[in-house]
Amino acid sequence: MAQPMKLSFTQDVTETSPAKREAVGALRITADGRKFRYAKAGAAAISAGSLGMAPAAVAVHQNLAATPAAVGDRVLSLTVGAAAVAENAYEDGYLQVADAAGKGRQCRILSNTACAAGGTVVLTLAEPLRVALTTASKVSLVPSPWGGVAASATEENLPVGVAPCDVPAGHYFFAQTGGVACCLAAGTAPVGSMLVPGATAGSVTAMNASLDTDQPVAGVAFAAAFTDGHCQPCFLTLD
Repeated sequence: MAQPMKLSFTQDVTETSPAKREAVGALRITADGRKFRYAKAGAAAISAGSLGMAPAAVAVHQNLAATPAAVGDRVLSLTVGAAAVAENAYEDGYLQVADAAGKGRQCRILSNTACAAGGTVVLTLAEPLRVALTTASKVSLVPSPWGGVAASATEENLPVGVAPCDVPAGHYFFAQTGGVACCLAAGTAPVGSMLVPGATAGSVTAMNASLDTDQPVAGVAFAAAFTDGHCQPCFLTLD
């Protein structure tokens, strides 16, 4: 059964933690309406004001032949492709069914074992399967957008929130996704400009209508025009 949105939290929005205290992706709304998602930094630290980007899926962990599983099962095994799986790499991510029996369904992953390339990973799901899986079913391992966040310069990737404080590598933090935020600016942007990820890692920049049609919008320039390289006010619209 799906859990209700959480209303109380053990970690402040300006704190980081080496240990997980909330479900990755948990939505938090402050009294002034700002929105945050619980996230985990990837292999590199993230500076305050930097826009974080979602991790990419592992291609050889997609569209895999399922191991048969019955309705109600919460522990499944799955043989992966030619890339190893680290322990809990897919924690709070998703098992999605791409084709055949169960197509269109997904379940949140609580934990996973480690395995070598071509090995078998054991998944523990947050909720039981509602549809049986067969050997014809094709399933994919999809990481949480907020698990392994990086201040990436891959502009076409999915932006997932701005770090409100300096975040050490591998630490958990609340990434801001909505409302007034302080963001690293790339280039100049007048008030009211739609903002997209910039070429400088962790930055936002004004959308160029002729060049940026393939980039996701992260927010709107707010209150003051941008100065290149400064952290500027913006209104985030990711949530």
